[in-house]
Amino acid sequence: MKREGKRLSDIVRVINKYHLVKEATPERLRQALEELGPTFIKIGQIMSSRPDLVPKEYCAELKKLRSNVKPMEFSLVTEILDREYNGETWNIFASIEEVPIGSASIAQTHRATLKNGDEVVIKIEREHVYETMTQDIKLLKSVVRLLHLDKLFSSVLDIDSFLDEMYQTALEEMDFLMEARHMKEFANNQKDVRYIKPIRVYDEYCTRNALVMEYIGGYNINQLDSLKKDGYDIKEISEKLAYNYIKQALDDGFFHADPHSDNIKIDDGKIVFLDFGMMGRLTHHNRKLLDACIRAIVSNEYSEVGHILTVMNTNNYPIDHMRLNNDIKRVLDKNKTAEIANIDIKGFALDMFSMLNDNKIILPRDITMLLRGIIVIAGLLEEIDPTVSLMQVLQTYFDPKDMFTKDKLKDYASTVVRSGADLMVIPKETLTLLKGINTGELRFNVEMTDSTGQITRMEKLFHLGIVTVLDVALIIGIPFISDTNPVLFAFYVIAAIICTCWLFAKMFVSRIRRK
Repeated sequence: MKREGKRLSDIVRVINKYHLVKEATPERLRQALEELGPTFIKIGQIMSSRPDLVPKEYCAELKKLRSNVKPMEFSLVTEILDREYNGETWNIFASIEEVPIGSASIAQTHRATLKNGDEVVIKIEREHVYETMTQDIKLLKSVVRLLHLDKLFSSVLDIDSFLDEMYQTALEEMDFLMEARHMKEFANNQKDVRYIKPIRVYDEYCTRNALVMEYIGGYNINQLDSLKKDGYDIKEISEKLAYNYIKQALDDGFFHADPHSDNIKIDDGKIVFLDFGMMGRLTHHNRKLLDACIRAIVSNEYSEVGHILTVMNTNNYPIDHMRLNNDIKRVLDKNKTAEIANIDIKGFALDMFSMLNDNKIILPRDITMLLRGIIVIAGLLEEIDPTVSLMQVLQTYFDPKDMFTKDKLKDYASTVVRSGADLMVIPKETLTLLKGINTGELRFNVEMTDSTGQITRMEKLFHLGIVTVLDVALIIGIPFISDTNPVLFAFYVIAAIICTCWLFAKMFVSRIRRK
């Protein structure tokens, strides 16, 4: 209790020392966070990656925290390693460099050599960082209430929720066994990508607080002069980085969530991702929704974007659907250009974040992490080669010519089988009706004066729906049997044509009768 009281006093003292309540300039905020230690440095790092919430001048200053953390003494490093390896440190390592190659808020890294001669990097967790961070977050929430900082920043962010998110992220980064699993999963996903170099993990020497991996040389991806001097094609590197990041997100569903320049190197002609403490994982469901949302954005289908965002929303706050659709239209119109490749994806993403906040829509954490990662990657591409557009990559990824290939149809079919809840085969008129009811854009009254007639019409609609489902099933089934029995293939094609013609005929007759 006494220790907590002293720490609380320290936090308040530093806040007052740098006048953060009255005038929190970017430099003062950064200096205060540095003085307060690892927990607050981590807060600053996360803030620097939140251009959706934090002004750009603050983001720029807080990015300095990435490489400006006071390292642990080497004697403490060896002491921690001895605890992890039961006093066998020097039976495992032939040498460990005393000066760290990296020092962050949670851990620091040292270059070393194993007894077998392999050059490696050791990542060591800071002593008592878990206990310190848990206590600091608790105390900071008290300070926020004490100094009414929640009201001061209420127009910018929900500090309580932000701190909770930061804490959860930090906890994941503290488990080095989890990071080792991340590295191996990432390597497996990229095994067929020749220009991505995976990092070897030495499982036998990995613990929760120590991680041993192969040493990677080469250059940071933004060391352009050195890369050009060695004959690298910067444009090629940029294009491969952009394509791979889209692959990570939409194909693998497992992506690097902190892809800044210090975490990406070029070694032996290949791209190497570093630091797998912060990874994002998209569920199959969210990947499909995101895929559909991007397609709707590219096609300027405002209402469809709104519908998908409503489905993804995790907030229980009621949505004004008319306002949401109007806001989406405004954002899409603002960022619309003759060429999709010319869209400023950073500006577009920030506009989307602002629009979501205005409409009280909260996206799932994995989606939000991806959007932040895309903002970082887009900024990195601007830095190394402004001619390479992430939007161009997305446009290529969603090339309309590829939407109805055999593989796409097979994927579509399997999606239908896996998730009937998606209602992907409901007749368009019915789906439109349901959307209208959901959004409040459609009002109707039902009078049971002609119950028999209404039942008859409902039966007809039901029968029409069944035939529609069968027709879609026949069309989807064509790719599966195209390479098998020619007679069966012909039957499928003829049946699909007959069903389709019948449906159109019924719709035509129905329209004439209404007139």
